[in-house]
Amino acid sequence: MSTRIVVPSPRSINRSQLSYIRPHSPSGNIEVPKPAKIDRDNLVYESEGEIPKARKINLEHVHYLTPEPSVLEQNVHSPETPGTENFEPFAISADLEEKANNRIAQYPADQKRSAVLPLLHEVQHRFGFISPESIDWVAKKLDIAPIKVVEVVTFYPGFRQKAPGKLHFRVCRTLSCAMGGSYELMAKLCEATGIDRSSADGHKDPISVSPCGRYSVEYAECLASCGTAPVCLVNDDFHEGVAADKVQDLIAQYNG
Repeated sequence: MSTRIVVPSPRSINRSQLSYIRPHSPSGNIEVPKPAKIDRDNLVYESEGEIPKARKINLEHVHYLTPEPSVLEQNVHSPETPGTENFEPFAISADLEEKANNRIAQYPADQKRSAVLPLLHEVQHRFGFISPESIDWVAKKLDIAPIKVVEVVTFYPGFRQKAPGKLHFRVCRTLSCAMGGSYELMAKLCEATGIDRSSADGHKDPISVSPCGRYSVEYAECLASCGTAPVCLVNDDFHEGVAADKVQDLIAQYNG
């Protein structure tokens, strides 16, 4: 049995023999009226009362509204804190350029953007925090857009965007430390140093600085010593088993 299917070819249509159906009308044809031309000079516009004339505005009395900063501007913003006096303002020196060039040389020429982390660490070590000026400098050194550096700074909580105190406390708050009393430890640290954390933002603005500028605090995620909770860092020094009632002793170690 053959399974071949023959498809018929389309036949041509003689359009001269086609008849078109028109809608029913008494005359058999429908005439479409042409649009009438409008003489706009004869139009009358209705209005309630007289239309006031525009008056001249005195620009000296105009108040301009300041737009809300964008997300990018908020992330790059480095507000002044009492801790600013503890650090030198960002400045490009020959030594900084040499250190940066040595770091960049450790990566292939077409992958020098990989040096963004080492350069940011170098900046923070020298100047205490990552400022907008330092972000621009890092971006130029690596031939990338500043937003690419901002993405790194805002992703890693270890990078600070404003000046901390001379003594910066980072208190672990993950599960083991939280159960061991890290929140009580933070409260005692704030009480002892006069720090107000009521306006602290755990992600965008985690650092709170004392009015004197000597102390600052922030929460940290796991500091990898769950068995000795609660733990904290004072600058780069690691402290284990820091009970809340030992805060004064801890501070005294650095004030002595």
